[in-house]
Amino acid sequence: MTTLRTNLPDDLRLLLVDDHRIFLDGLSLALAPLAENLQIHTAHSAAQAEQCLRQHAYDLILLDLRLPDKPGLELLRRWLERGESTPVAVLSASDSALDAQAVLAAGALGFIPKSADGAALRQAVARVLLGETLPAPASASPLTPRQLEILQLLAEGLPNKAISRQLGLAEDTVKTHLKTLFETFAVHTRTACVSAARQRGWL
Repeated sequence: MTTLRTNLPDDLRLLLVDDHRIFLDGLSLALAPLAENLQIHTAHSAAQAEQCLRQHAYDLILLDLRLPDKPGLELLRRWLERGESTPVAVLSASDSALDAQAVLAAGALGFIPKSADGAALRQAVARVLLGETLPAPASASPLTPRQLEILQLLAEGLPNKAISRQLGLAEDTVKTHLKTLFETFAVHTRTACVSAARQRGWL
């Protein structure tokens, strides 16, 4: 099995924290090409992860959000509060952009969906090991193409009259679309609407 062509060192030690043992076996196989002398330790609970951290130093921790004894997010926050310096990336079955944003806000360097194939997984892990922070995945937008156009022009600071002129719409039609956008994001101002859209990765 050939190693990836990256600037990663030959010696790497990873801690995989997940309570699904079959998934851990598959994950270990998928990550094997990362380094010639790759050591992978596994923990099936928060308590086991804590024990591993007391006994060894790791280059990266891959953490599941759902553990049998403690939420992964709570464990991550605890590590950061006590000054744990090992970088952490979260591996999750969730495809929620909100979960991803919560994970990154808590201090993880990346959010990697479990649906990723082996090559995408290795690439994501390699990027985190090289010091990158992976951006949160964008969630699918339920907006219509016309609403997205209006949202984009709203983000550029155009007033309703200019939006209607640029898109060839009546100003009342633009106002109707804006009302729908405000309801979608549960906001009351144009600025808040643009901000909410950016947080969800729709802009």
